[in-house]
This record gives sequence, structure tokens and C-alpha cells, in this order.
Amino acid sequence: MNKHADLMPLLELLKIPSISTQEKYKPAMKRTREFLVKEFKSMGFETKILKGMTHDAVFAQLTVDRLLPTVLIYGHYDVQPPEPLEEWKTPPFEPKIINDYIYARGSADNKGQFMIHIMAVRKLIERSDKRPKINFKFLIEGEEEIGSPSVESLAKKYAKDLFKCDYVIVSDTSMLNKDQPVISVCLRGLVCTEICIETAKNDLHSGSWGGIADNPAIILSRVISELKRKDGSINIRGFYDDINTPSEELLAHFKKNQSSEKDFVKNEQIFYTAGEERHSFAERKYFRPTLDVNGIYSGYTEKGSKTVIPCCASAKISMRLVPNQNPEKIYKLFQKRIKEIVPKQAKVTITAETGCLPYIAPTNHPVFGLIIQSLKKIYKSEPVYNGCGGSIGFVPIMAKALKVPVIMVGFELPGSNIHAPNENFSLSNYYKGIKVFEDFYSHVHEIDN
Repeated sequence: MNKHADLMPLLELLKIPSISTQEKYKPAMKRTREFLVKEFKSMGFETKILKGMTHDAVFAQLTVDRLLPTVLIYGHYDVQPPEPLEEWKTPPFEPKIINDYIYARGSADNKGQFMIHIMAVRKLIERSDKRPKINFKFLIEGEEEIGSPSVESLAKKYAKDLFKCDYVIVSDTSMLNKDQPVISVCLRGLVCTEICIETAKNDLHSGSWGGIADNPAIILSRVISELKRKDGSINIRGFYDDINTPSEELLAHFKKNQSSEKDFVKNEQIFYTAGEERHSFAERKYFRPTLDVNGIYSGYTEKGSKTVIPCCASAKISMRLVPNQNPEKIYKLFQKRIKEIVPKQAKVTITAETGCLPYIAPTNHPVFGLIIQSLKKIYKSEPVYNGCGGSIGFVPIMAKALKVPVIMVGFELPGSNIHAPNENFSLSNYYKGIKVFEDFYSHVHEIDN
């Protein structure tokens, strides 16, 4: 199979606006599933549509020999909305190749990355000399961009049969640069919340009520300021109690391969770094929990002035968690802390919107030695362990349900603009990724467990 044949299915897939967050794109979501089913069936796979809460998942399997090892490969076919459209250099669902990069929504997150595996498997199947000594399963979900709400129920339902495997493979992470392959070994968990504080039935005239009516926006600002100390630590009793500290060996590995804070600021989009002063840059980036305000709303926000005391104020606050922290416990501690700060007479509503567990990989398992070998063979460079400061809801749920190692190797580069206009994916990495996993899948049966 030549490069053109490797690329064409991806270009066709990128033309479909599979946006999971908006109802009007449901027909496009269905069209994407149909495309994937057709692709898998053309390779001899059995397929099954798995019912999701909002959007269904595509499952496919090819059993070569039940005595051989089985890999479950994960991806997601849903993408982020493309807005603001005016900032795109090319239309988001008309993939275009510019200087060896594919520009399209979903090119890096995640269609380009899971298509690497489909193309690698196709190459192995179409070899005339021998059949692969491995069984393949794919789970491509359509709800990752809305928090993967169905993954937990799917894991409970299918862990003992349909999803049963020896290894889980995920390509939904990034590289440090185009020459440096990375194995991601940890993910932070997530708790998303919304606070709404009300002090009146409706907005009030600030002249008539100023001085006697409380202001929920000021209460909210006080709440937010109380949640963090000056040294950057989170001011919630019990928040840090269950944290597992990373081993010195793993932390040393991360420190060695990380940019300096100075270089990070220079190369990224921030003006300076912040966080817990007593912890290193690498610790803060991957191994410490966070609390961030994602958005605030209260009162009049249009142009000009409107002298009101708002009746309510809202904030969306998220917390990233680290290994051994439990999202439900953290949410309860958060609720308790908010209620301690807000005046008892005010009405406060606190809701949890999404949550997922953190994850750390068992890097002493021999499968990690094999993926290191395959990456090194293709990239001619020693792979490094790295972390993902974000969350992939599928990973900790499946790792817990299946009790198998999860190998996370991504091919997205810095500057890929995932979730932003002009998302792009390196064609060089696409073709190298196919070679990496063609090699990896050819040797999985040799692993001594």
C-alpha cells in the first residue's frame, strides 16, 4: 500500500463534521460511524454499534487465533466545534495539505491518530507472506469531547467479553517535538463544577439598594479568592490527603526531558508560570492537582453601563486530580468549603458537571520495552516518558475494568491547535506512526508476561 492509499481514507473522514456537542450534527455523527464500519468490514473485521447516551460507539474485531494476544485500540471520532470560523485559514471540514501538514478539524484530535492504527493493521492483514500473530479490537467512541459519559457503562457491560484483551492502545496525546517520540505514562483526573450564588429575586437598582443589599458578584469573588492561598496551594481541607507522590526515578525522568520554565514561557502562549512555589515545574505540570476558574458571569456585561446590583453570580470551576484522588470525594470537600464561605442567608447551588479518574501506567511491564523499541526503530531517537496534564476519561475506566496496561503513544505536535482554529496534523508523523505500530503489532506475540 502506497502513501496515497494510506492517506485517502483519512482525508475522506475529515470531511465529515462529526461534532458531538450540537444536536444538528447528529446525521454527520451517524455518517461517520457508517464510514468506519465500511472501512473495518473491508479489512475482514466483524463490527457492532454500541449504544451511547448521546452518540453510539463503533466496535470492531478481528480474531486470528484465540490463543494469541489481543489488543484493544481506542479512539474517538467526535470533534470540537470549529468556531470562530473567521480565524481559519482554510475551511475546517475541507482538509488541505500545506507544507506537509493536514489542516482540518479533527486532524490531530483524534481522527488522524486513530487512523494510524487502522492503516497499520490494514498493512499487516494485506501482507502476502504471513498473517499477523495478534487479535485486534477497536473501540471508536463519539462522546469524548463531551466527557465520555457512556464509557463507564460500556466498560461494565463488556469488560468480560467484548473488550477483553491483553493491552489497550491509545493515541490521543502529543510529542515534545517532531524528532522526539513520547510515551505518556500519566493522566490527571477531572472534576468540573458550577457555582451559582443568589441574593435577590431580580437585579436591583444600585442607587435604591446599594449599601443595604448584598452583591453576589462580590461574594463569588471572595469565594474564589479563598479557594487558593498566596503560595498557589489549594485551600480546601483534606484536598491533598490521598495524593500518591511519584517515585524519584520517574520524577527525575520527567525533569530531565522537560523544557525549562523560561523556555516554556518563550515557546508557549503564557506570559509567566505560576502554581505551588515549593514544587518543581515538572511536578506542577503533571503530578500536582489544580483548581481553575473556567468562566464567570454576573450582572450586565454588554457595552456601556447599567447600574444594577445583580441578583446572581455564577462561576465554572474545574479541578485536575492526580493518582489516588477520588473525584467524588474531592467534589464533596469542594461543596463543603464553598458553603463555609458563602453567607448563610444567600442561596447557593453547586453542581458537578463531569468527572474522571487519574491514571499512572505500569512502566515496569515488558510491553513498554517493546513500544520503546518500535519507536526508536522508526524515529532513530530514544523515546522518553512524559505526562499529559489533561484527562482522557476512557483510560482510567478501562484500565480499572480490564486490569491490563494502557500504552499511550501520541503523534500530535506542539502547535497542532487542537480545539482551536487551524488544527493540523503532521503528515510525516502520520506515516511514521503507521510504521511504528506495524512493527509493534508484528512483535506483541513475543512478549513474555
